[in-house]
Amino acid sequence: MLGILIVTHSNFGKELLRSAELIVGRQENIETLGLEHGDSVEELYKKVKDSLKKLDRGEGVLILTDLFGGSPSNVTAAAMKENNIKVESISGVNLPMLIEALDLRNTTDLECIIDKIIQTGIFGIKNIKLELKEKSNSA
Repeated sequence: MLGILIVTHSNFGKELLRSAELIVGRQENIETLGLEHGDSVEELYKKVKDSLKKLDRGEGVLILTDLFGGSPSNVTAAAMKENNIKVESISGVNLPMLIEALDLRNTTDLECIIDKIIQTGIFGIKNIKLELKEKSNSA
């Protein structure tokens, strides 16, 4: 089973996981880390490295971050370089992406899961008004 690490600003990752578990059920081999105002980036870096070691069960670890170029994303990029673990990371995490990752992590290897998760994240972004209009026009 792929390990999953969600690293975000504040409690976003924790609440995202909580929402996903409401839909797909309780999950194992997953952790969340949040960077709060005033927290040390160096301490977050240490926590990321420790979590990667803990979560790796041989298949690797998928890291999901909130904002490309933000401290959580930058810290995970640095930690990825210094590990002997198979690690991939995607920024811009949203609920559809996380649910897809949870669904695929037992059946899909780390390298193959990336494109699927990104496509799911993109596909999950909709203009609801436009979607409803298109559905009513096709009915």
